[in-house]
Amino acid sequence: MRKNRNNRNKVKYAEFKEEFVPSTLVEKQKAHQERHPNDKNIRKVKGITWSKKTEKDKELKQFYKTHVWTSFATNGWIALPVEGEEE
Repeated sequence: MRKNRNNRNKVKYAEFKEEFVPSTLVEKQKAHQERHPNDKNIRKVKGITWSKKTEKDKELKQFYKTHVWTSFATNGWIALPVEGEEE
């Protein structure tokens, strides 16, 4: 048990089978382009994805067209008069 604790903290190094050859930035870019030929390097703007308009959304939009919000001595939404309709 004591022996395992001592070996646990030691760093073990792997042996390299190939010798590391430094390459230039241009060589790295070309190698990357060969590995990913369809990469156009264009960032996509990822934002909020909204769902399709539902019937409720359409009704709400119509409601906003036919009503006005007023908070002056009333309860809030007031229906706008529609042309051709008499009270």
